[in-house]
Amino acid sequence: MSVNNVGSAASIENVRSSEFSLSTGRATAFGAAEVGFGLMMQVAVSYFAYFLTDIALLGPAIVGTMLLINRIVDAISVPLTGAIIEKSNLPWGKYRSWMMIAPAVVAFCFIMMFRVPSGMSEVAMAIYFSVFYMLGHIFVNFSYASRFSLLPAMGNTPKSRIMVASRTNQMNTASRILFSLISLPLIMWLGGEEVRNARGFFLYMLIFATLQWVGYMISARAAKPVDIPGRWPKKNVPTGREMINQVVTNKHLIILMLAELGRFTAALSLAGFAVYFYQYVAGDMALVSMYFLSLTVGGFVGNLIGPQIAKRLGTKKTYIIGLFGQAFFLVLAYFIGREPMAFLTLSGLASLSSGFGFSISGAVYSDCADYAEWKTGKSAKGIVMSLSAFPIKIAMVISGSIAAYALAAIGYVGGMPPTPEIQQGVALIATLLPAVAAVFGFICILFYNLKQDDLEIMKEEIKERQSQQA
Repeated sequence: MSVNNVGSAASIENVRSSEFSLSTGRATAFGAAEVGFGLMMQVAVSYFAYFLTDIALLGPAIVGTMLLINRIVDAISVPLTGAIIEKSNLPWGKYRSWMMIAPAVVAFCFIMMFRVPSGMSEVAMAIYFSVFYMLGHIFVNFSYASRFSLLPAMGNTPKSRIMVASRTNQMNTASRILFSLISLPLIMWLGGEEVRNARGFFLYMLIFATLQWVGYMISARAAKPVDIPGRWPKKNVPTGREMINQVVTNKHLIILMLAELGRFTAALSLAGFAVYFYQYVAGDMALVSMYFLSLTVGGFVGNLIGPQIAKRLGTKKTYIIGLFGQAFFLVLAYFIGREPMAFLTLSGLASLSSGFGFSISGAVYSDCADYAEWKTGKSAKGIVMSLSAFPIKIAMVISGSIAAYALAAIGYVGGMPPTPEIQQGVALIATLLPAVAAVFGFICILFYNLKQDDLEIMKEEIKERQSQQA
């Protein structure tokens, strides 16, 4: 085949990719990575500190220092991985290649994170766990950013964009429901009679880190029609300075990230402080597991309802309703939610409201990526979509810090009796502080004004440019 014929074939494939029509089955397959990933990641998020202190037997001070340093590295790597993806040109597609490579590294690192090495000093063991934690999470960011970078191409109409984003988030929520039901019993069963259950954690991670890899391969296969080699012209790739400019001058992206920061800070604060509420205010620790299940189920229902609202009212109004509901139910919980079941119910409704935004966030970030490409003439979907993880990571730092400082402010000491003052302070921290974060997000999203009609015009202009470049 001649060079000219090769060029013509590439042009035909580019046109076919731009005219791609998303089916429900393909949207489901694209979201399949969330199942294994969620079952793997939730254990790493929920139990890794416990694993380090109670199974690997590292000191709490060393563990705290490790996690602080590792999370800083993780947060810094988010925009860097997006930039690397955008500048890359690998053989199986610009983004799909990373979806096929990075999850294998993630699987290896996460399996090693839950393997206790023998014959190491405490310091050497801390370095061992830190290396695999940092590498694993850096490659998680490669996996996440590459897959989310394809959301704008998978959903090339408002309807299909909402469908693929909501299906992805529904899969994520389903994985969290499964996690709450099966993770600890499965870990205990796999561990057998071991006192510290190191084998149970290792075998669990071996199973689900591998499943995460398989899920990403399924997602990569589903995305094949929209990420064929040669679709993204090299001259359309921005320089490092242009990538930074696309972010800092994209007012819609910044507003969305601030709104997401408020939403995630509220959600993480609500989940992170539940144990204190049930111990010191409600006085019924047995309900903690049911409480987390209510948050997960509420989020799942919100994921189902959110896309339907977005189809009728648009993404901005859906965000506004969700953030308003999240703040409203948290404030209500402070005044009438002191009883265990009342707090559980109102928190579940707050999680349901938060799920509205969660179900469509991928679609809205995709809109911001299209706006950036339209405005600058260069595609930086990798870095724009990777930044969707940034508010979550910052919210983790903020929610943890707020809880620690707030407890110190009310004079809390671990194991102390539940005095009326402590009960009042804990109730306030568990409800009103998350509500403040949700109100912050609500105010921010009011200023988001990227309209669907304008986006349709922008996308048509982008297609014209791509055709000319092809």
